[in-house]
Amino acid sequence: MSSVSHRTATASIWTISGKFLARLLDFVSLLVLARLLSPADFGIVAIATSVLVIVEAILDLPLTQALVRIPSPSERMFATAFTLSLMRGTAISLLMIVVAWPMALFYNDPRLFPLVAVISIAPAMRSVISPRMVLFMQRFDFRREFALDLLAKGSTLIFSVGVVLATDSYWGLAIGAVAGPTASTIVSYIFAPMRPRLSLSEWKHFQDMVGWNTVSQVLNSLNWQMDRLMLPRFTSLSTYGAFSVADNLAGIPYQTFVGPLMRPLMAAFSNVGDRGQQITAYLKATNAIMVVAAPILLVIILLAEPIVRIVVGEKWIVAAPILQWLCIVSLIGLPTTIMPSLVMVLDKTRYVALRMFAEFAVRAPVTVVGVVMFGLEGALAARVIAAVVAYLVCLVIMQRLIGVSIGAQLYAFVRPLVACVPMVGFLLLVQPVLVAIPLGLELVVVVGFCSIGALALFWVFSLLLWQAVGKPDGLEAIIVRKIVPWRNGVVVS
Repeated sequence: MSSVSHRTATASIWTISGKFLARLLDFVSLLVLARLLSPADFGIVAIATSVLVIVEAILDLPLTQALVRIPSPSERMFATAFTLSLMRGTAISLLMIVVAWPMALFYNDPRLFPLVAVISIAPAMRSVISPRMVLFMQRFDFRREFALDLLAKGSTLIFSVGVVLATDSYWGLAIGAVAGPTASTIVSYIFAPMRPRLSLSEWKHFQDMVGWNTVSQVLNSLNWQMDRLMLPRFTSLSTYGAFSVADNLAGIPYQTFVGPLMRPLMAAFSNVGDRGQQITAYLKATNAIMVVAAPILLVIILLAEPIVRIVVGEKWIVAAPILQWLCIVSLIGLPTTIMPSLVMVLDKTRYVALRMFAEFAVRAPVTVVGVVMFGLEGALAARVIAAVVAYLVCLVIMQRLIGVSIGAQLYAFVRPLVACVPMVGFLLLVQPVLVAIPLGLELVVVVGFCSIGALALFWVFSLLLWQAVGKPDGLEAIIVRKIVPWRNGVVVS
């Protein structure tokens, strides 16, 4: 295994561990808040955050990506990055305050005005995190990012639950959303000290990545937030609240196991030179993503009803089929997640914009027609159709960009999907039994054992297939080396 692969694997362990524990805190927060608040409470906050996501995407600046490409960033570069990020955060906060009143009128809910104004503080706090944190990323050292993730989520949990218990209102969700980024920003200056200074002297190092990245982020945000903006107008607030909670649950596997890999992969891709190495690295990364995330998504899809009952209670049972379809969308979209990291390193961000535009061209009309005519069901169908289109476009783009054949891209997913077959059979067998168990400790224990057993079954068959095809270099080889390092020569040679 190459030095870059080893460092990437070690960095990935830290980032995934951090995100896993952070998502665990999110899970605990959701577990508590779903029992203290109503679906309508989650719905009103989801409207505000959906608009914030779009505004943040429109004004997104890839400052970290730009800095990580530079071997030794200067102090003036850090000052420029800080200044640009501060300008962005201030603009987002001011824009959110400006649109708060029109939002309240559009959704006919005056509570949105103060709610949006408070939530707008969060991007301002995120914008002033120390840009020198990128130095640790360049060294494949993600331990401090691990700590910041836990600190942010821990602060969100404490403040959100505390305020809800004190006020019995949705304001706990808003205060928690601000507390997390505030805490992580303060601690970032302890980890990566820097005297904030305003300067745009090194703008030239950032301007090339801003244009196409902004287009990509705007299109991506519209793709994923369009239905969230339309549904409150064509469904009840309770239905929208159930959709929002299901969307949050469906996003946990990506945020925990896939998203954390993007930074180590970007650092790894920046150390890869020729075309052949790029193809090998890309295929290994896409295979690893499927091995890590696909079985988890399939467990959620097949056990959605008992999982929803355990996590948020019986009153949220309507969210179970929504969760299933959203996880199917995530499963279809897994192969497309690696592309942006490689494209950023190659400075070909227009290809990400092209993929997003193709998805938007399909998703926008399908979502509008679907939501207006069929409500929630139309929104879910639009997500599935758009995910399939995005995947097909990604196959073609990667073939054109680095010369990897479509066949090779598809083959990278064969082993993980075949290894999932026994697991799926097991889950289909136990599913009726789990559905019949009433909510309680017995259900929690049985679902936990079945989920762990299903994932263990997947990994057994995955390693057997890996052995059968000649033990190719990849995630399985890394795991075997980590588990049995004293047998490296025997096991994986």
